[in-house]
Amino acid sequence: MSYLTATELRALIQQTPAYRNAQAILNDEWAAQAAENPLFRAPMTVADLKFARDLQLAGVSQMGPDFTNYAAVQQWIAINRPSLTADDIAWLQQNCE
Repeated sequence: MSYLTATELRALIQQTPAYRNAQAILNDEWAAQAAENPLFRAPMTVADLKFARDLQLAGVSQMGPDFTNYAAVQQWIAINRPSLTADDIAWLQQNCE
């Protein structure tokens, strides 16, 4: 088990946009969130992905991709590629065991 940083804990408590982005990743709702505002479709960021992973490691959420499993990450990347940048993909792949 891991702990959230002070910034992450504050974001969780205050339900900030960063927290909502991480939750959208974990709940597989990023596309639905993007559909709410079709004029601005922001890609995921490494910060969003890291926060989602940290929420999992801290036990806050059991949902979402297994960020340590290469096959699971590759499958998740294939499904979410339109919302990912090259930096996101590199970060996801470097964290696999």
